[in-house]
Amino acid sequence: MKKLKTGITLIVLGNVLYVSKDFFANIGSSAFGDFTEGFLLGMGVGLNVIGIILVFIHLDREAKKDQQ
Repeated sequence: MKKLKTGITLIVLGNVLYVSKDFFANIGSSAFGDFTEGFLLGMGVGLNVIGIILVFIHLDREAKKDQQ
């Protein structure tokens, strides 16, 4: 159950970071702004992928547990 909660939390956090990228894109175009936008995009996508993997691991273990 802990992996499921962690996975869902990471998915939500990844989506928040992805949306915040759009907020920082409107501030202005500078080297720091471009870096921040890319960093938030990368972190958002990365956290989403890790969260999805954790959720699938939890679902797989629950399915194996039910079969026994």
